[in-house]
Amino acid sequence: MTSPALVRSDTAFQRGALTALRTGVLVLATLWVLGPLFFMVLASFKTVPEFFMNPFGFPKELAFSNYTRAWSDAHVSVTLPNTVIVTSVAVVASTLLSAMIAYGLSRKEKRFAMGLYTLFVAGLLVPVHAIILPLFIVLKHLGLLGTLLALILPYTAMGLPLGVLVLTPIAAALPRDLVHAARLDGATEGQIFWKVVLPLMKPGLVSVAILNGVWMWNEFFIPLIVSFKPEAQTMPVGIVSFIGSYSTEWGLVFSSVVISTLPVVVAYLLMTRQFQSGLTAGAIK
Repeated sequence: MTSPALVRSDTAFQRGALTALRTGVLVLATLWVLGPLFFMVLASFKTVPEFFMNPFGFPKELAFSNYTRAWSDAHVSVTLPNTVIVTSVAVVASTLLSAMIAYGLSRKEKRFAMGLYTLFVAGLLVPVHAIILPLFIVLKHLGLLGTLLALILPYTAMGLPLGVLVLTPIAAALPRDLVHAARLDGATEGQIFWKVVLPLMKPGLVSVAILNGVWMWNEFFIPLIVSFKPEAQTMPVGIVSFIGSYSTEWGLVFSSVVISTLPVVVAYLLMTRQFQSGLTAGAIK
């Protein structure tokens, strides 16, 4: 017969083994993600001969000449502000529109709410390559090709499916007594949305903004087709065109990639708690 002390010892051993296994998997996943970023930063300080002689080693000196040349030669001084403007405007517009749509769809008494919700979410299944030709024709007739609006408008529309998917359950979980109380106090529907509903959806809004912001920041195919003028290019297109012109200047390429990656990483680190809260807000109702 097994003694209670032996059972407790086996249970403690199993828990310790599971904890060690979980920790090992997390360490490997962390190294898998951070390893390429680490070598990318190292390569951004190397000259071309040093990069090919020792691609994974430390640079002989931390020279920032690659960053200064990338700012001027690779036109980062143009593509970075363009990327910031396009991403910021499109994220704000798509997030606010998604919140309005989600609030309206969450009122289940409205007819066709579920059908409209399904229609919006189905937009996630449409690949960008399937809409690029009609998008190009529409933008051409509007005279927007080669401008930042040619990116802001499609990004705003393409950000709606994810926003509606995330925000509708959060809006449906909001206590309706608050809305009724605001109506009894004489608030209009617009005042209720801006002063009552929108603040309560803040974690979800942050999640949608981060998720949409990351793909808008890194999007390559749409800017390549509709924003072909140098003064309207974004960073992904600018970096690729830079590779074609200076095929051996890998230090400049990696320094441009570091500049492009840094704002996204900082934004994610500053809003990690809100991001996690937003992803789970609609799932714990």
